Amino acid sequence: MNLPPLPVLGMVFAVVGGVSGYLLLPEQGVSAAQRPRIRILGREIQPGRDAMATAREVARGFLREHVRITARVTVTVQQGESFQTREEDRVIDRTRADLGARVDERMLAHLIAAATDPTSPLLRHHATIAAGQPVDLPMPAHVDGAVAMPLLMQLKEDIDHQPVDARLDVESRAVVPEQAGRYMDVYATLAKLDEALSRGQAEIPAVISTTPARVTRAQLAGIEMREVLGFFETNYNADESKRDRTYNLHLAASRINGYVWMPGEVFDFNGVVGDRSEANGFRMATVISAGELIDGVGGGTCQIAGTLHAASFFSGMEILDRRPHTRPSGYIKMGLDATVVYPSINLRMRNNLPHPVVIHTRLGGGLARIELLGPRRTRSVTFVRKIMHVDRFPTRDVPDVNLAPGQRVLTQRGIPGFRVRRYRIVRDGDQAVRERWEDVYPPTVEIWHVGTGGGSGNGPNPDDHSEYTADQYMATSQSPGETRMLEVRRPGMTGTPGWTVAQGFTRLPPTAPTPAPAANAAPRGGRR
Repeated sequence: MNLPPLPVLGMVFAVVGGVSGYLLLPEQGVSAAQRPRIRILGREIQPGRDAMATAREVARGFLREHVRITARVTVTVQQGESFQTREEDRVIDRTRADLGARVDERMLAHLIAAATDPTSPLLRHHATIAAGQPVDLPMPAHVDGAVAMPLLMQLKEDIDHQPVDARLDVESRAVVPEQAGRYMDVYATLAKLDEALSRGQAEIPAVISTTPARVTRAQLAGIEMREVLGFFETNYNADESKRDRTYNLHLAASRINGYVWMPGEVFDFNGVVGDRSEANGFRMATVISAGELIDGVGGGTCQIAGTLHAASFFSGMEILDRRPHTRPSGYIKMGLDATVVYPSINLRMRNNLPHPVVIHTRLGGGLARIELLGPRRTRSVTFVRKIMHVDRFPTRDVPDVNLAPGQRVLTQRGIPGFRVRRYRIVRDGDQAVRERWEDVYPPTVEIWHVGTGGGSGNGPNPDDHSEYTADQYMATSQSPGETRMLEVRRPGMTGTPGWTVAQGFTRLPPTAPTPAPAANAAPRGGRR
């Protein structure tokens, strides 16, 4: 047997008083003089053969009427150098039919028959509790979830967001207010929509829950940022050919700029910057995967992570979770880089200072600079790195029909593997703490495309990275009152230009032209 949906059954029992009402009713029918008027959604239904036709007409009009599912949200907007919050509405405006409303004509006919039959339990019960009043029948309608749910999910995408902490706009010294997190419960909203149908309700509020932000505007009042507690700079290629990578750099930097790092708090890079996806605003650009350069969404984010790690390192922050790349990077020294992959590989650090710290990022002209700001710098920090072992890189030939026989193109320059020991010495007053870590950078395979065909002219582009050189020993320091880093370098074997050829690591023929250095790499012979 096909039963009407539960909400409709509930409405019918509400009208007739339930099963117990049936059992207690008198057996005699309602007289013609006592017979009440019948209405559906305010429209009067005349007893007779046309009653059902009128009810169907009401139902068709009911389904054509527009209803609105609304949600009021709070947004933050910038006005000059200040930030204000305002309320905005998010709305779905559709006909009931477009939202999936369906009228159960079988139940509608049952209600009309009961309301026009003087012997029906419905009319007898009505006579005992509301004599002289019209009978207001519900519209036996329900929502088809398969139709409504995609529309509700669109509204949910526009409404939902994680809580956003209040932060400082470092340039204007203004506080950007916090935003509470929002979550729309689509199933509860669907239930409210279904419930609202019988009442003819034209506006339904979405069911939304909120989560407060961790840091509020009030908490940031009086934050001091007079001095730079630690800083670091890296270079990037600002050419038009690298515009997507540059865009990702700016986007990732904007997510952490003005972040207020509270005392004892763990900074979670992936949590703050978010998923590196196109849905989260990132673009395709070159990334390092298993030691090779490939295209991937969010390429460039690691440079911001590495620059932040280095600035935090020289501020003396506690490093909880940091992983080096699978190949050395041209923009940062080995031992200071940090790779991040959402959500599996993260950069996590703790503010071990007794006061808040503000992260300040500045990008432009091919230079990315990150500073940690606070009331006063008291720490001197020294980074020491020693290359303990060098591993030869393998080579691989790739047949290429687009190249003439015997023609060879270097498509990925090999980089030796390095085993690095690094230290940090933090001096604060008469206290000094030394930390030690070991980093391993696996060798990067050297790849040659070797001609096997007629040479169509569509061969691969050569690798334009310069030979990788790195000082065998280096020490870098930042101290209070100093605006520059002090460095001590000993090139050793690995810091001398041409060392990979001299050691027999590379198969690059002496007469072959060396690929030009990339704009974001150190100059040929430069040391890292």
